[in-house]
Amino acid sequence: MDYEEMLDKGREEVPEDVSGGERFEIPEAETQKDGSKTILRNFGALADRFNRDREHLSKYLLGELGTSGHVEGNELVLNGSFRRGKINGKLEDYTERYVICSECGRPDTKLEKEKGVELLKCEACGARTPLED
Repeated sequence: MDYEEMLDKGREEVPEDVSGGERFEIPEAETQKDGSKTILRNFGALADRFNRDREHLSKYLLGELGTSGHVEGNELVLNGSFRRGKINGKLEDYTERYVICSECGRPDTKLEKEKGVELLKCEACGARTPLED
C-alpha cells in the first residue's frame, strides 16, 4: 500500500464528528443585591462545574474583586456591590487560568501541588502546567 492509499484509508476511518463533545460553557453568575452585599447564589454549582474546591474559587474571587466575604451554604456573600458582568468576567479569567488546559483546551483538569509548586494537570492529554501565584 502506498502513501496515498494509506491516507485515503485513514480518512475513510475518521468519524464524521471528531470534536469529542460539546464546548465547555462557563455558567452565568446568579447574583442578588442585599443592602451593601452581593450574593452569588449559584456559587456551589459554579465550583462543582469547574470541579474545584469552593475555598479555592472563593479565595480567587474575593482577591480579584478586592473585597471580603464568606461562603454560606451554596452561596458566596461578597461585602460590597458588584455588577453581574464584573463577576462573570472574573469567572472567565478563573476558567482560563485554573480550569482549561493550555495544551489541549479541555476542562478535564485538576489542581495538584508538587514540591511546593501548584500545577494544573490535564486528565485528557496529561499536560502539567505550573501556575503562577
